[in-house]
Formats: sequence, C-alpha cells, structure tokens
Amino acid sequence: MISTRRQEWRRATWPATSVAAAFHALIVSLACHGTTYAAEQAPVTLALVGGRIIDGFGGAPLENGVVLIAGNRIARVGSEASVAVPEGVRRIDVDGMSVLPGLWESHGHLMHIGEGDPDRFPSDFAAQAHDIMAAAARTNLLSGITTFRDTGGPLDEQMKLRAEINSGSLPGPRLFLAGPILRQIQPAPDRGSSREPKNPDWVATPEEARAAVRRLIARGVDQVKVYGFWDLPILQAVTSTAHAAGLGVDADVRHIVAYRTAVEAGVDRLHHVFTADPLSGYSEEDFRLLVRGVKPVGAGPMANILRGPWILPTIEMRQSYARAQSFPELIDHPRFKEQYPPMIYEHLRSSWASIASIPWGIGAAQRVDAAKRKLRHFIEAGGREQLVAGTDAGSPLNVHSPLTREIRNLLESGLTPMEAIQSATLRPAQMQGVSNDLGTITAGKFADLVVVDGDPLQDISLLERGIVLVVKDGRLYEPPRRSLMQ
Repeated sequence: MISTRRQEWRRATWPATSVAAAFHALIVSLACHGTTYAAEQAPVTLALVGGRIIDGFGGAPLENGVVLIAGNRIARVGSEASVAVPEGVRRIDVDGMSVLPGLWESHGHLMHIGEGDPDRFPSDFAAQAHDIMAAAARTNLLSGITTFRDTGGPLDEQMKLRAEINSGSLPGPRLFLAGPILRQIQPAPDRGSSREPKNPDWVATPEEARAAVRRLIARGVDQVKVYGFWDLPILQAVTSTAHAAGLGVDADVRHIVAYRTAVEAGVDRLHHVFTADPLSGYSEEDFRLLVRGVKPVGAGPMANILRGPWILPTIEMRQSYARAQSFPELIDHPRFKEQYPPMIYEHLRSSWASIASIPWGIGAAQRVDAAKRKLRHFIEAGGREQLVAGTDAGSPLNVHSPLTREIRNLLESGLTPMEAIQSATLRPAQMQGVSNDLGTITAGKFADLVVVDGDPLQDISLLERGIVLVVKDGRLYEPPRRSLMQ
C-alpha cells in the first residue's frame, strides 16, 4: 500500500552544494549500468525492451532501454547492453517508441462526466453513481492516467470503487480522494455563498472548521479540499488540523483575493489559478506571492529551489468550452455512447443542447488567451517548478479525459516539453507526497507506465493520440483503436 499521508510540505530543504557532484555521478552511473530493485529476488514477469525511456527526472532520455517488471514493481531499468531479460519472461518490443511514467490527473471528478447541469447531476443520478464513476475510471486508465486525484465527490461510493480497482476486479487508476468539499458560511451577502446551516461541511468558526476536518480524516480522505472565500483564522484552522494529520489542503478559490488568503493560511495546492479569474489584475507582488509563498519550501532534485504552493491552472476547464462552441459536432461523437449507460448518455446529450447557456462559457476563448499570458508571466517569474497538470475533468463539456490537452496548454504557456511531461508525472507524485512509490521510472517503484508511439518530446500531441500501451500496477491495458470500417 502507498502511504498517502506523506506530504511535500513536510519535506526538509537539503543543501545542494555538498552533494550535487556525487548525485550527478550517481545518476550517470545508474543510467549506464541500470538500477535494480532491492527485492530483485522477486521473479521478473514482464520486460519492455528497446525504445526511449523518459524516466520523469528531467535528464536526457535513455535510448535502447529495458524496463524489467516483477509483479507490480519495477525491478530494473537500464540499457539493452546492461540489462539481460531473463529467459521465459514475457517480452514486449517497444523499439521506435517512448516509455514514460504513468500519467496523473491531479484535479478531476469521477462523479461528473462533462454534463451541462453539474449542480443537479450528482443528486439526480446518485443511484447510478457506481456505474458512472466506474466508466469514468476506465476511460481515464485507457487514456494513460494511472493515478487520479478526485478533488470532490461521494466519498463512500468512491472508496468502494477504489477497493474494487485495487482488487483488480475493475479497471481504473489509483485514486486519491478528497470526499466532501469544505466551504465557509459567509455572513456578508457579497462574499459569494448562501448559508446552508444543516450541512456539516459548511463551517462558520475555527472550531467548526477543525471539527469538519477531523470528520474527513476519520473517514479516510487523502487530501482536504476547500472552496470559495474564507476568513484567514478559519482557513488556518483547516490547514493546521490537516497538516497535523499529515494531509495536504487543496483550495478551489477562483479569485485573486481568495488566493492571497489561501497562501497566507498555508494551503498547499491552489487550483484554477489564472483560469477562473483571467481578467483580474495580478500585481508583481501577487506573482511573487504565488511563486514564493509566505513560508517557501524546498523543491527540485535536491530540494534546493524554494517555492510557494503547488499551482494547478486547469486551463482546459475553459478551453473545453471554446472547443465545443467552435466544433459542436463534438457532442455527437460515438465514444460517449460507448462509455456510459444509455440513460446517462442521453442525459449528457440533452444537457449539451444549448452550449451557450452552460455556466462559465462566456468569452471562453478570450479568457483562455488571457490565462495563458498570465501563466507565462508566472513561469518567467520562477514558478515552473510548481506547476502540476490538472483539468477539472468532468466539469461542463470537459469530458474524461482532457489531461493530455492540459499538458499541451502548459507547453504553450512556457514550459519545456520535458517540464510539461513532469507536470503530469514527477510533480504530482511530489505534491501528493508519494514520490518514493510513483512519478518516475525507477527500480523499486510501482510499475505504472505508458508506451507512446513516437517521441512526445518532439510532438507533445502524441500523448493524446499515440499511447499504445498502459501498464498500471504491473498489469497491461491496451487503449481501444477506432475503425470506421467495422
């Protein structure tokens, strides 16, 4: 089992100068001679042979590589010249292809599928929650997503689904769950939220906030999610209680003023930054605050780069509107009919009948351009180490899975191709505090990988249309290929 409660905000900052040369020499040696899992006695069950290994660390890819898998762990990684494939082991030839770590969706909702009525959908279809989420989980896995952070949904049903996925009875990614989203009751009418006094996830005081977080912890969540405007003392009660239990806090705050409060309160991950409020005026001090935070923590290979909170722009949340408005034929694509039960499919189509009336869609294309300009400024100000790919998958018109398009958005906003890939591999594993087990192709880590037909460092769109094999927990999954001649 992965320990989900080792969070990056607790990591020490290590000095780089005393060990940098030794670290570099070690990496070069491992790349040449191969890395071996400490428990190599476990029998090798699968070999991916040939091709380019993009291991996720950000260095030069390993050409003509070999990945040996023993059960659900990576046993050895190295060149064909240095790693022998044991006799009788299943061998998959990946010459001419690239092998990457499995991808992460770091902001998604399995109980939403892109419907145009997100406020009603979960309650109207609560009886079908299992089938809906199972279908979305399968779609994500076959898209190369081996880990999915659900940032708000029906926790009990999701934990049942996770147990089925973990047992192997259903296909799906690893799930990290937030469960119910916490909100502050706002007494002032201009602060954005109406009062719901009977909802235990709506809080009005620091004491209520601490109690709400403890209830979530007792239910087994992997992260705590907050939404909307918060008063600083109440949000600090959320973060301090979560941090004391080893959990990070995600904030879906959607306004520059709320971002400032969230950073000061010690929130670990900020979602929809620049995308929810692209027309707001960010000052240089705002960019500095997002890049460095109030109490910056270590990042980078040697934890020698100080950074603020993790940033998930979710540009695809808005881009999906622009795409649907310019290409309404999208709603007729037969894949939706294949993915979901008939009743769900019919509702999905009917909820898209008037795209222009769906919330958040006004001026989508212009707002996407504005968000990318702000994101580029953030990157140039030093924020590239903080960026994580997340999409708000399942939000209106944002059908599962939009992740690879978000990776392309980050590339277009100023990340390098390698950094864009890391935003969906290494970075989210660091963010979740599970980089000892996930995020890179490393001996000893879980065998979560994707095979891409070509080189995504030259053509990032291959992640969207060129994934030919998914390995999750050592099991093989082959994405379907559509033929119009069937």
